[in-house]
Amino acid sequence: MTGEEELDLSKLEYNVRKLMELVEKQQNEISSLRAELAAKNEKIVQQDLALGIAETKNKTLLTSRVIVANEDEARQSKQRLESLIREIDRCIALLQTE
Repeated sequence: MTGEEELDLSKLEYNVRKLMELVEKQQNEISSLRAELAAKNEKIVQQDLALGIAETKNKTLLTSRVIVANEDEARQSKQRLESLIREIDRCIALLQTE
């Protein structure tokens, strides 16, 4: 082998080593990114569950507010009816005394 061929061979060996180092570095980076992605996906799943629970609680609270509002309206309507009944009873009593 000539001197030039030996030089080319050593350059090739150097470049192959560098390429192998880069490949290993990239594989490590990919592994790290995959682990990070898996962790983030797990966090998303947990947050989706928490969101579902929060939405359910919110719907329950809204429903309870509607029920309370309806109960208040019913109580007010009952009071108005009782007031009207008392007034009608007074009117009947006045008519009967005449």
